[in-house]
Amino acid sequence: MRTLKTISLFLEVIASLIILASSSFPQAAALGENCDLAILGATETKSFLSFDRELRSSLSKQDAGVMALLVKYPLRVNDDRGTYYLDDAGSLQSRFQEIFPSAVRDAVLKQAPETVSCNSGGIMYGDGVVWVNPKGHHYAIETVNLPEGTHSAKTKIAGRVEFVCDAEKHRVIVDTEANWAPHYRAWNKPRSLTEKPDMDIPNGKRDYEGSGACAYTIWTFSSGATKFVVHGQGGCYEDSHQPPAGTRGRLEVSTPGKPDVSWWCR
Repeated sequence: MRTLKTISLFLEVIASLIILASSSFPQAAALGENCDLAILGATETKSFLSFDRELRSSLSKQDAGVMALLVKYPLRVNDDRGTYYLDDAGSLQSRFQEIFPSAVRDAVLKQAPETVSCNSGGIMYGDGVVWVNPKGHHYAIETVNLPEGTHSAKTKIAGRVEFVCDAEKHRVIVDTEANWAPHYRAWNKPRSLTEKPDMDIPNGKRDYEGSGACAYTIWTFSSGATKFVVHGQGGCYEDSHQPPAGTRGRLEVSTPGKPDVSWWCR
């Protein structure tokens, strides 16, 4: 009898220690009291915190090009009039002030990342003003709910964003300069978009391939002997050569004496 009581007491002590340990050490994917990213399948917080820093920087600078890399297309926007979707970087820039007015920017910038809430539907800033969800191994804005009565300031965003490419090893922005020549900015993953680009090439060339429903844009940039070619969304393909599902273009890099390499854009 005494042995059974001893074993029972021992098990109770072990159980108490396990409970104490689990409460003393936070879960690996817990952002704070209101959000454990494990509910979305995450195992760490580093990826989200990196996204959060890029998002804050983009909103503070009102950089439509960087923001275009931080959304999941088609981006859903809900306002007083109903729901609409934006399908590409150019559309996002043209309505940037409408989608990210001060009320939306403040909902993100005035909230510390450790205080955001999340559930199986995603991560939300403010009272559900901005919803974020995983996009592969990263995160992206999926929905913006404009507060009722929101009005945007008609501030002109510099330049024009033509295309963005989120490829396996690089993140690329193609925009225009004052002379409307294409401009190439690229960051090698996993470097942050808040840092200086790894590649910054002005005065590129813009060409068009195909016709009608098969038309698409190609941008070409040169750095020394190396060429960077960005194929925009569109074009027509044979059934056996269809792009992978969810891709939106292609990035190619060609250097003399080396095999050409390419990645699909998502």
